[in-house]
This record gives sequence, C-alpha cells and structure tokens, in this order.
Amino acid sequence: MNRIIPVISCGLFLFFASCGMEDYLYLNPVDEGAISLGPANTSATIALPNFSTAEYYYFTNFSLFYRIYVSDSTIITTYPYYTSELSIINSALANDFSALSYYTSSTTTVTTNLGSQFSSRRYYTLELSGANIEGVLDESSLGRQVTLDFSPGGGAPALSIQASGQSYPLRRTGGDGIFFPVPSNRLFLNTDELNSSGNIVSGSAASLINNDVVDKASMTAGQRHTYVSIYIVTTGRDMNFTPLYSRPTHVGIFLLPGG
Repeated sequence: MNRIIPVISCGLFLFFASCGMEDYLYLNPVDEGAISLGPANTSATIALPNFSTAEYYYFTNFSLFYRIYVSDSTIITTYPYYTSELSIINSALANDFSALSYYTSSTTTVTTNLGSQFSSRRYYTLELSGANIEGVLDESSLGRQVTLDFSPGGGAPALSIQASGQSYPLRRTGGDGIFFPVPSNRLFLNTDELNSSGNIVSGSAASLINNDVVDKASMTAGQRHTYVSIYIVTTGRDMNFTPLYSRPTHVGIFLLPGG
C-alpha cells in the first residue's frame, strides 16, 4: 500500500502538468512607499519598480488612471486620506476612493476586472501631449523616477522622467468617440469649460461632453475648482492579448491650477 501512494502522487503531478495548467501572471505594483508628495500636494514623485522583463515578459507599460472632481472648496488633503475631508471636496470623490480602496489594499491579489472597475467609475487613462504615454512609460522607465507636477503658476501640469531632460504636458482622454471633452486642448487646467455644469452631462454618446468630470451636488455660489485623483498601475498583456493589471496604487489628489 505504501508503494501506491507515491505512484498516485506522481500521476497527479503529470496530469496537471500535461493539462496545461498556467502559472498566475503576476505584475509588480508600484509600492505605496515609493510615492512622495510635494508641498501642499502640488506634485508627486514616483519611484517605478525595477524588474527583469525576461521574467515578466508580459509587461508592457505603466498606466495612470484619473477622474476630475468639481468642488467649491480649496482644502489641501494629504495622505492618509480621510472620507470626511474627501467629502468636503466632493462626495463622489469620497465614494470612489472608498470603493477603489479594496483594490489598492495589499491583501488584494485578484485584479482581472480592474479595467472595468475603473471604467464603471469613469476613470480614464491619462495621456500626454507630444508623446504616447505607453511608449514613455514602457520598459525604458523601469527603475526610474517619474514626477507629476501640478504647481500653480507653472503652466500646464506635466510629467517628467528622471535624467531624460524631457517633460510632457498631461492630457485628458480624447474620449475615443464615446464623449467629446472640452476644452479641445484637454490640458489639466481649471477652466470655465472644464468645470461648467452644462458640460458635465449624461445621455446618449452624441450629447456626452466631459464624461471624465463629475459635478458636486449642492455647490455654494462662487468660484468653481477642480481636483484630479490619480492611480498608477503596472500593465501588461497575456498570450491572448488580454490586458493584465497589477494592484493599483493611489498617487494623490491634486488641485488643478487655473487655465
């Protein structure tokens, strides 16, 4: 009887091996401790992970997901973020942050539906002016520092990469024909077109304008401000070209400078 057990064990091993049981494709997330916020949350420096693309052959690039929130407040909220403070900015921000915290948790490993989770909350991938962000944040960016700068008075918010000497203005999504963002330059600047309630509409695709922006309920009269919340994700594709995602990491919440 003792001789039968190892034979069965060996048989089970060969069965699973021959049936094409695939390894779980894992991507290293950006560590929360690798993100440094500048004074008054005007910038963020991200130390991107460094790993071998021979081992993680399915890695393609790092992606930044964002959503813009209109507010009547200019509160400076810093990490760790509290629901009470986020609600002052916009209750939708507090709700989104709470819902997405499940995925940013270090105990979360299942991220196969991350793309749909972001899109269902109208989070879109951030773009760059003058360059394809997927090419800028591809394997050449591994182990390097990336800075997102939202400083007031410094022009349009931009992304720069350590030692490259290059800076790219950040751009909102083009809408992919689903909606039509205004202003047409799509820069991350607080303008009347961006924060206008009239441009934050829902309905048919033909009538959608700033679908990446959410208005605030019960706004007080006065100046309308805008904030952006950003997450960074390590992305890739499997052999079937299905998108793969690491656990997302929240980068920060930034007040957009005036346009």
